Amino acid sequence: MVSRVSPRVVFKRVFAAGIDEDTMMKTTIFPCLLALALVACGETDTQVVEMSAADHDGMDHALSTTDDGAPLADDGVMPVIDVRLAWMRPHPQGRDVTAAYFVAGLSDGQADRLVEARIDGAERVELHGHTMDDQGMMRMRPVGPQRVAAETPLVFAPGGLHLMVHGLAAAAEGDTATGVLVFERAGEVPVVFAVQAAAPAEPTEH
Repeated sequence: MVSRVSPRVVFKRVFAAGIDEDTMMKTTIFPCLLALALVACGETDTQVVEMSAADHDGMDHALSTTDDGAPLADDGVMPVIDVRLAWMRPHPQGRDVTAAYFVAGLSDGQADRLVEARIDGAERVELHGHTMDDQGMMRMRPVGPQRVAAETPLVFAPGGLHLMVHGLAAAAEGDTATGVLVFERAGEVPVVFAVQAAAPAEPTEH
C-alpha cells in the first residue's frame, strides 16, 4: 500500500538534502517528484501521465478556477470563436480515458464562455483542472464553465485545464478525433483534434 505523502513534504525533503530550487526545476528531479506525489495522492495512471516530465513546464497554469458566472459583456456583436492547436494524447495501453487540449480565442466580439465539449464516439467529455486541497495535495477535478475574452484566450494545456475524454475507442498517433466546443453565446464550434504524444508547435509568422 502506498502511503499518502503531501507534495510539500516531498519538496521539503529535497531542500533538506541540499538540492537548490533552481537545480530542481532544471533537471528531471522536479517532474519525477511531482509524479511520485500524484501517485501518493491516489491519482490514476492516466492522470499521472497528464503531469509527466514532458508537462512540468505547464505548471504555471496548474491551479485552475471556475468562471464566476457573471453576465457576459454584450457589445451587440455575436462572438466568433477561433480554435487552434487542438490535440489529444494517444490512449494509454488498456485504458479508455485520455486528455485533449486546445486554445480558443475571439476573432470577433468581447467575451464568451465554454460550457461543454463533445467528441464524436466518446461516452462523455469533462472539463478538468488542477486544484490544491487543504492538505496541500494537487488534485484533478471537473471544473465549471470557462471564460474567453478578447484580450484573454482560453488555454487548455498540459499541467492546467484539459478535456478528460472517457469511453472513446483507442486513438493512436496520427489519428484524428472530431467534436464540438459549446459556447454560451457562439454555440457549437467544430474542432478536429490531432492525436499525438506532444503538443503541436505554434505556427511561425513570416
